[in-house]
Amino acid sequence: MTTIQTTTRFYCNHRSRVCSEKSLRRRRTRGRSRAAAATCSSKRQHNPSESNFNQHRRRKKKPSSSAMMMMAGGNANNNNNDVKSDVFLVNFDEEELMHLQDLLKEMKEEYGLEREVNAVIVDESNWFLTVDGAETNEATSTTTTVKPPYPESCRCVLLNGDNAKRLMPELKEAMIDMGFQPSIFGTFTEKNNDKSIANCARQVISAHERYWKLRGTEDDLIDGSDDDSTDDLISTSWPDREDGISIFNPGSVSIAMSLALDRADVGSSMSVGGIRSDASKIVVLDNVVCDPLRRDLLKEMCGNQETNGFDAWIDSEPPEGLWSRDTYDTLDTGSPSTSGSSLESAEAKNTSSWGLTEDQLAKVARSSAVKTLRARIQRLYPEYEVLPMSADSLEPEGIPGSWGGLRIKTAVGNAAVNGEDFSWHLDMDPSSVDPTSPWAERFGLYVNRERNKPLFVSALVYLNLNVWPASYDAETMFLDPGTGTGVFVRPQPGRLVLMDQDVVHRVSAPSKAAGVPRYSLVLKLVFHPKVTIPTNNNTDAAKNDDDDVNDFNDLDGITRKEWGEPVLFGSAAGFDLDADDCSSSDEDDYEDEFGDDCDPYEEDCEGNENFYKSV
Repeated sequence: MTTIQTTTRFYCNHRSRVCSEKSLRRRRTRGRSRAAAATCSSKRQHNPSESNFNQHRRRKKKPSSSAMMMMAGGNANNNNNDVKSDVFLVNFDEEELMHLQDLLKEMKEEYGLEREVNAVIVDESNWFLTVDGAETNEATSTTTTVKPPYPESCRCVLLNGDNAKRLMPELKEAMIDMGFQPSIFGTFTEKNNDKSIANCARQVISAHERYWKLRGTEDDLIDGSDDDSTDDLISTSWPDREDGISIFNPGSVSIAMSLALDRADVGSSMSVGGIRSDASKIVVLDNVVCDPLRRDLLKEMCGNQETNGFDAWIDSEPPEGLWSRDTYDTLDTGSPSTSGSSLESAEAKNTSSWGLTEDQLAKVARSSAVKTLRARIQRLYPEYEVLPMSADSLEPEGIPGSWGGLRIKTAVGNAAVNGEDFSWHLDMDPSSVDPTSPWAERFGLYVNRERNKPLFVSALVYLNLNVWPASYDAETMFLDPGTGTGVFVRPQPGRLVLMDQDVVHRVSAPSKAAGVPRYSLVLKLVFHPKVTIPTNNNTDAAKNDDDDVNDFNDLDGITRKEWGEPVLFGSAAGFDLDADDCSSSDEDDYEDEFGDDCDPYEEDCEGNENFYKSV
């Protein structure tokens, strides 16, 4: 089966992501036609002057999914009056309610409903009421607080009665077309007739998370400690055939690089003014993966001389049967490869490379060695819950392969060989997933590193046996799109690279002198914050009763204070300000510089398509 490592992004030589409305709208429209549903820059764009209700792509009508319609409880009336409420909106505001009421009026006429469909916002006035308006014992048993009794960052639409249910799935599609932020949809039933609206919202959200495995499964449980006393949790220790056991000590970790790049001003629902300064991060660590663990990770991927005759010292290709040449590093398999010589050259077209077969990849992902690696990463980041990325939840409607035709994977094995071409890409960007994806419905569309949102991180570990000389090449390249410059990391046995998944990067092929593939394993992870920290918008809403909340009130992502401040590189150091076509507020300046018929975000104005993709 063909495997996709990453999502394709089309980025450009951007400076500030706050651009003129006309220019921004033009780029959005063109980006919507891309197979990967990508925006033109390496970060999601934001225009504070543009309404939220015209920022999303229109989409083809898709069939409804029963998984989206989790059950809640009740059949009720609005508490404020005798008018029956059909739609209950969780974490919506008054402006959105006004737009939705207009939409519901139009749909009443279209569907010939007997009466109008009424909507109401769920807030502190009706949290603990049933949809019939009756009091519940939750109101007295719950302490008085301004914090909602359900996740604040999750939007939910609860439908009550047949009148509202008749509008599905068209109501959901129409809301997305209008530009509403994604929401989880659920329906009331008589089963939980006496439950509060807040309780029903929690049930719908929890059911959505469980169904789509957004917070992992029991099989994903890890301890992150060196205690082997439990059978159901994976510890950080690993058997060593020489010394008996290898104990992981975070204090022995060596920091080879801590870097910030690709700075941008991005949209943020958690910041005053709706904009925050953002930069992607890369951390390179040695002594996290001990040699026994590295050896067994490679054995899980390739076997060894005893199992299948494989010898990593001399074999020029990975073992067939476990590996196949059907892995791509972009969604668009016909796009040019950017590591080749010429974009017009047939050889420069993106080609497949060696990757683990589907069965072998699933086996490796479930292995104890991979779980131990993740446990060690968890040990380094106690303020997060480190879980595998829920790949299917990132696809439109949760349908595997519906985003570009190739299925996204939560782990990837690479065996780069001499002569192969690879493309610049990023692994995942939560701001560019389809609004119908289960992930977006639960967590919304946001730029990676948004406060109180899950952080998408890739963990890359190099697995070759011997020290990798500089003459062997095969470095991992990282690009700062704003300056057209970058950095690279040289493979070394057991070296671990942690990077935000929206970092633009690519593999480079080994030299002929290497004689063997460069083996690596990439785990696609999501770091879920364990606590909610205060935001600039509302400090009261972020209160937490845990005693250790103060230890985590300033999450730094993958960088650590004890490792020192990250080095600021390229645009993160302020070196990209003069080259931004968006720096001018006059749209005419943009057209005069490049000509009326030239858009440098689509071509280099000399006829080479996707110019900035080949930087």
